[in-house]
Amino acid sequence: MKKRTKKLLITISLIALFIGACLLYLGIGNKTLDENRTLTGLFGQELNLTAHRGFSAVAPENTAPALEEAGKAGFYAAEFDIMPTADGVWILNHNDTVDKMTDGEGEVAQMTFAEIQTLRIDNGNGIENYPDLRVTTFEEALAICEQYNMRAMVEVKGGTPEDMQSMLDVLKASPAYENALVIDFDKDRLAAVRSLDENIELWYLMNELDEEKIAFVKEQNMGIAFNFGIAQNYKHLGSAREQGITLASWTVDFPPCVDFLRLFGVKYITTNKIHP
Repeated sequence: MKKRTKKLLITISLIALFIGACLLYLGIGNKTLDENRTLTGLFGQELNLTAHRGFSAVAPENTAPALEEAGKAGFYAAEFDIMPTADGVWILNHNDTVDKMTDGEGEVAQMTFAEIQTLRIDNGNGIENYPDLRVTTFEEALAICEQYNMRAMVEVKGGTPEDMQSMLDVLKASPAYENALVIDFDKDRLAAVRSLDENIELWYLMNELDEEKIAFVKEQNMGIAFNFGIAQNYKHLGSAREQGITLASWTVDFPPCVDFLRLFGVKYITTNKIHP
């Protein structure tokens, strides 16, 4: 009976994903959506929405305006990506290079902060509203989160385990540290952060969930943030939930998928488009 239920839930999820893809194809996905379009929102179930790379549906991702828009919209948290420059300054950027979001080229790890400061952000939603937008620093991002009483969800995208001390130094210098959490796909960096700070909340990001990863998370006192679009993940969620592990999912832009995830006890949702 349990196997049938799991198969049914997975089938429902795949159908919802298919419908969501169709809506995106038709252009409906270009609009932001209110959480009250979900049953979860309508019936007041606990749900914590995180703005993916800031409110990237209305302002360029990983920039001060995107974080400010997330704060104004009332998001529970703002997720943003950080990496160190060649001279050790932590900045917001998703890719290894600056090519996607700026008018420059090059790998962040090979560029100084002074070099990156000369670049302009020239890509992203609403870019026409920000003609002289520059790369945002980690310190600036934390200050915005603190200003709006919004949780800082810090995704480490670059650096080595040895760099985690300098990352924590920046984080601990901000009042936002008290409510911040750090997330990462790299288990070695996460383990390094845990060795340096036994109290900070950490989430292990993963595309594919399995029992070995669950064991690592439990041992290191971490949470799990998983890719909601991979069906096999759902057969492991019960095990994680039974062990008291915090469950989060990304990137969820179609309201029915929020309700589906709530069936598995997922209360933390990262989204580009659904707003509080």
